[in-house]
Amino acid sequence: MNWEKITGIALGLISLVIIARGYMNSRNSALCEETVVIPELPDVFEGFRLLFITDLHLRENSTRVAQILTTIDELQPDLVCLGGDYTLGGEALSSVDDLFNSLSSCPSVVGIYGNTDYRLKISREARKQWAKQISFLKNSAMPITRDGQTLWIAGVNDPHIGFDNLTLALREVPSGAPVVLLAHSPEIIRRSLDPRIRLLLCGHTHGGQICLPGGKAIYSNMSLPLKFASGRHQLEHAILYVSRGLGSSRIPLRFNCLPEITLFTLTNKGAG
Repeated sequence: MNWEKITGIALGLISLVIIARGYMNSRNSALCEETVVIPELPDVFEGFRLLFITDLHLRENSTRVAQILTTIDELQPDLVCLGGDYTLGGEALSSVDDLFNSLSSCPSVVGIYGNTDYRLKISREARKQWAKQISFLKNSAMPITRDGQTLWIAGVNDPHIGFDNLTLALREVPSGAPVVLLAHSPEIIRRSLDPRIRLLLCGHTHGGQICLPGGKAIYSNMSLPLKFASGRHQLEHAILYVSRGLGSSRIPLRFNCLPEITLFTLTNKGAG
């Protein structure tokens, strides 16, 4: 028997199985649910549900758009927040347009831009068109008002490429008002964070995408320790949550790191 040939065939088959598994992982997703205590949360926002979707990296003929719309329809969140990186760099602009067109009919949707949203294939004109379909926070904040009480949602331009300006983003937020901040990359925590920020939602890292068992990242495209590649982290005044994101980078493989959509429920119960 030609054991070298048999070994080569066996290794090739194992490699194909591993690649197929990684590809299937990248096409699946998990719905993660988190409860966040915000001490200053106005009572009328008790139980407010925020759906965070980031790093879509849509490809042509992607089924992700339908999945996102189905999830929103099933969950009926109070607010949908989009964390940037909508396509890999211009390869699926029509899919992004389809998504934003559909989302424009939702009651409350807000987005920010990620680093890939500034690549050359995505022109300023494309971003202007997106902004006609949904609201984008570009170093700015918007109030959500219920019965005369307000919850502030702020967003900065991508910190990974240095476009963020926290001072500008929070300029209109009253003193003492709690803020949910959207920032594409967790690298925003290298800045001095305003104590009004109570929940900080980020992506960019893909959770490491190809991880060791237990989801331990071995690489992440950010200038922070790898522990910040995904998950929930308690900062001094805020909770930082880094989503694994919904899409994948140029290599559509994931191991020990399923894509995610995250549903946050805000409460002031247990505060203090």
